[in-house]
Amino acid sequence: MSSADDETYFVVPLSVQQDGEDYLVGNAELDDYYQIPAQGYAIIEMLQQGQTPGAIKARLAGDCDVGLEARPGADSDSGAMVDVDDFIAMLREIGFLYPIADAALHQARVDAEPADRRILFKANPRIARALFSPVALLFYLAIVGYAVALAVLDPELRINRKAFFIERNFAPTLVLLLILSSAAVMLHELGHMLAAARHGISSRLGIGNRLWNIVAETDLSGVLALPKRQRYLPFMAGMMVDVLVIALLTLAIAALDRSGAMGGRTGFTVLLLQALILQIVVTMGWQFNFFLKTDIYYVLSNYWSYPDLDADARLYLRDRLHRLTRGRFGARVESPNYKNVRVLNFFSILWVGGRLVALAILVLVLLPTLYLYAAKSYRAFRDPSVSMGAVYDLGIFTLLSLMILAAGLYMWVRGRLATRRTLRKES
Repeated sequence: MSSADDETYFVVPLSVQQDGEDYLVGNAELDDYYQIPAQGYAIIEMLQQGQTPGAIKARLAGDCDVGLEARPGADSDSGAMVDVDDFIAMLREIGFLYPIADAALHQARVDAEPADRRILFKANPRIARALFSPVALLFYLAIVGYAVALAVLDPELRINRKAFFIERNFAPTLVLLLILSSAAVMLHELGHMLAAARHGISSRLGIGNRLWNIVAETDLSGVLALPKRQRYLPFMAGMMVDVLVIALLTLAIAALDRSGAMGGRTGFTVLLLQALILQIVVTMGWQFNFFLKTDIYYVLSNYWSYPDLDADARLYLRDRLHRLTRGRFGARVESPNYKNVRVLNFFSILWVGGRLVALAILVLVLLPTLYLYAAKSYRAFRDPSVSMGAVYDLGIFTLLSLMILAAGLYMWVRGRLATRRTLRKES
């Protein structure tokens, strides 16, 4: 027996949730979660009990069940065995396991992690539970139902599909719409964070991108420590808040219309609120582009019990590209261990198709539209009959639109280059 077989190990604090036939094991301090087979979890339990690799091997060899038949989700008939040495090496590599003499290295690693610039959100679980209690949900439903009833009776209160079409006040409308839609986005993310906080789970808020779209994103990886059915509310809470905000805006428009304040339904304020409602509706529709890791992506990944779906799809597609191009592009994946090939195939098709459609929209719709606005601004600047106010209005609108797109494209390209550098290092 080698000296490695006599080693004892320190297992870092782990959360464990059964996920189908596998187990989802993670560490909240490192924000790392991995799916492992039932026998792998049994090995972790034995390591936590202080057993050595040699003792574990002997136990696996002499008693094949190791209590696995009694554990739900275990597949004792498959004959699949986990290589103890390889599994322990993997646990050490990802930072879940240390030789007992090096146990302090875990805290040292946690302390050495780069400072997270994202905003840490913590809330009193009691307050969060009150906000998502059955009584509160009934109250929210009453508001939404009332707004729907008003919209049914008055067509003017329904979603204005032409709300984005404006003929004047381009710059003020864009600036105000950006401010208001940013507030709506923050409420969306707050919904995610409060729904997680009701279980005592903290989250982090940051700015990221999906392709060239700049987005606010909440890190909800902590909810993976919850049972599967309890993860749906944190994932869906953002869109639930969106529906409530639309209802409240509809009621505000109805109130302005009845009172005639701020010009009534033809005033600038109502037109701005209609544009905001349309923006939120578009954003909610965008969430169904689940190939971009949107809210619906996390819901479906949870439903399929496949938390690493996007990562596996990227590996799968790189391997396919490597094979199709005979090694010129992509990267070969040796002995892939995909959880569900059928789901992976379906998602990979949408992953590629969705990006091709998004790229086509960028090239054929978005860029030409911005070009037309830029040309219109230039013509207005050259036309002496156009007032300087109109020139500045159109010019600022065009400049802001270009700056937003340019920032998104920069973040996207920078991310792609960083990914390529990482792949080159790994290869």
